Amino acid sequence: MKKKIISFGSILFIVLLVAGIILIVGYNSMVDREEEIESKRNQVFNRLTQRDNTIGQLLGAVEGLQEHAENIYQMVTDARKAFSDAKAAGDTEGMIEADAMQVEAVRQLVIIIESNPNVNAAPAFMTLMDEISANENAIAVARKDYNDQVAEYNKAVRKFPTVLYASLFGFEKNKPYWKLDGENDIPQIDFGTND
Repeated sequence: MKKKIISFGSILFIVLLVAGIILIVGYNSMVDREEEIESKRNQVFNRLTQRDNTIGQLLGAVEGLQEHAENIYQMVTDARKAFSDAKAAGDTEGMIEADAMQVEAVRQLVIIIESNPNVNAAPAFMTLMDEISANENAIAVARKDYNDQVAEYNKAVRKFPTVLYASLFGFEKNKPYWKLDGENDIPQIDFGTND
């Protein structure tokens, strides 16, 4: 009788140990996925901040277009404030909206500059436009990396047994993607000069 109790106790202990290990591994896996998403989101934030700084420098290089520069400056300022407020609140959707506002500001700035050939000839302008072009590409890559990580998380959180860990430990069931309104309609910005 004692052997049966010891056997049953040993089996119960092993089952509980295995279940505990599975829960720990599953929980840690979900934490790793969330941290990877946060890391990718921070890369987007860094690129957007870099874009803000470069656009500010570009506005300074575009002298003689004050009436237009003020309008663009206001657009950039509004986008920066929206981004800063959303970042402080941890509001990803708000940051996506601020990103869209900056895309529009860059678009308007390029339109104004292309219509004024004197600006296109300035070396400082060309350097800053190259930086903006490179940064826009980096932002696109950072958005894609973020969205890829979100897709991986969203798929994992719906699969068994991860769905159990997500429910048990309160993990978010559907992380939002970084999409701009009309993302497919955003025109390709050509930062080259017109010859």
